[in-house]
Amino acid sequence: MKKTIRRYFWLILCGVLLAVCAAVLMVMRGDPNEGRLPRQLDTEFARGSGIVLEDATALQKESLYKLAKVWGYVKYRHPSIIAGQINWDAELFRVMPQVLQATDEKAVNTVLLDWLNRFPFEQATAEAAQSELEMLAGAPGTRNDSSWISDRTFLGEGLCAYLETLSRTHAGDWTYAYTAREDGRVDFSNEDPWPDFDGTDDGLRLLGAFRFWNAFEYFSPNVDITRIDWDQALRNAIDDMLAARDRTGYERALGRLTAQTGDGHVMLETPDLSFVRFYGNHCLPCTFLSIDGEVVVKAVPADCKTLQPGDVLLAVDGMTMADRIAELSGYFPLPEPDKFANVLFYPLMSVAGETSRVTLRRDGEELTVEVANRTGYYGGPAPAESGLLEDGRIGYIAPGTLQEGELEELMTTFADTDGLVVDLRQYPSVVITYLLAEYLNPNPTAFAILEVPSLADPGRFFQMTYSSGAGAMAQQGLSDSTEPVPLYTGKVVLLMDETSQSQAEFAIMSLRQAPGAVVVGSPSVGADGDALYIRLPGGCSTRFTTLGVLTPEGEETQRVGLQPDVVCTPTVEGIAAGRDELLEKAVELITQS
Repeated sequence: MKKTIRRYFWLILCGVLLAVCAAVLMVMRGDPNEGRLPRQLDTEFARGSGIVLEDATALQKESLYKLAKVWGYVKYRHPSIIAGQINWDAELFRVMPQVLQATDEKAVNTVLLDWLNRFPFEQATAEAAQSELEMLAGAPGTRNDSSWISDRTFLGEGLCAYLETLSRTHAGDWTYAYTAREDGRVDFSNEDPWPDFDGTDDGLRLLGAFRFWNAFEYFSPNVDITRIDWDQALRNAIDDMLAARDRTGYERALGRLTAQTGDGHVMLETPDLSFVRFYGNHCLPCTFLSIDGEVVVKAVPADCKTLQPGDVLLAVDGMTMADRIAELSGYFPLPEPDKFANVLFYPLMSVAGETSRVTLRRDGEELTVEVANRTGYYGGPAPAESGLLEDGRIGYIAPGTLQEGELEELMTTFADTDGLVVDLRQYPSVVITYLLAEYLNPNPTAFAILEVPSLADPGRFFQMTYSSGAGAMAQQGLSDSTEPVPLYTGKVVLLMDETSQSQAEFAIMSLRQAPGAVVVGSPSVGADGDALYIRLPGGCSTRFTTLGVLTPEGEETQRVGLQPDVVCTPTVEGIAAGRDELLEKAVELITQS
């Protein structure tokens, strides 16, 4: 008996000692959960949703559509979700099976209302949100349509009442939200990427569609100009996600959804780059331009002996370029059917093998050649450098190669030239929108209206007018100096084409306000404004435009592009001869009397 007691005594003592040691180690190492948000501690679905749905009925698809909209609306407004208290992705997986089991629309609405009632909130406006709401009330702006939250036929009385109350609730601190704000910009970096997702989980595939659709719905000012109705895009995405069965199917479904934005900033990225390398892991050794809807070789590397600048590519490995463009346009967001040079540059040049049979037209003759492919994309020769042209009579600015501080030196060098060419076919390596305008425009002049998304009231955008020209940088706090720079008095020509995008377009909008400035070329792509990344399940991500950019007159630029003052496009003959016809036109405009 005494031995038994002693044995239990030592067992208890060892247990206590082990507990003390564990506690000491925890103190020494720190609590692994310390500083983590409650939503991060909800790990029930860390390995997947566990949802399996085969042969979905029409009711189930309609129920998923309703769930996607309700889930997204609540995600961006509920104070506890914004505070990081609730794992809203996990809650989606908890309620989805019940939604799918509902026998009719009324039952679906009951499931959703019972679910949301588990997350009560107080209708209130945070102090930090109040100032933004006051600004929204006094500033011009736009609002994406959310009238569906009051559709009693669609949602029922109880669900509508919940969402309407939520619409009058405005959170202030978005630090811990899935969608936060950093430096005045919307930020999506808090989203869980689910990096190990292999594409076979029905719930995670649907989450990918729900997440992107709602982010675009509430933080893009361009919902009303998508390629198809944005609600229909959601319905299509649900069909696509349910039909997908593997990683490739999931990525293609994401691609079809993101393509419907028509947003040239969108580029779906996958961990292994398989999506952008659509036709294989090799690449044709060339860069190209689109001329009259055809793919024309612009440049080739020195070791390529079978392709030449000016070749018109007709088919690759038995598939016509027209068919490749048509197929890719279903997965990549062409702003317009004929604007494919930027958006399709990578996938259109992708090929499967080390060599390809390429059918092309050269000097009016059709021929087929065998091309040695590359494992990486050929980006073309080094971009032109800034300098003097025409025996020093014309200054040339190459924005893609500028270094910080170089622009000021160049404008001193170019001070007495007859004219200045700014080549915005290059993407600026430094921001020239405001500084160069100080030299070219004697007065501050409005050049763009920006539509900025609100976090206090998601789906709403306030408008701000931006100006550039002499003194504008000091007025807007972009420069500490109040000393004016020397005004440039020569002619100004800006070069633009379909490859002019984003910051290049914004710079054109600013610089064309200079007196007498002329824009030469063809319409730009129409993808301007802040482009931010959002992470999607499977380690995927994509950008999309979160700032709207309008002309000073309030006209749309997204998908439309900027229009030139003088239309000038390259020709196949000019490319073959190594000519730069846009630059030649700029020189002509400057030197003519």
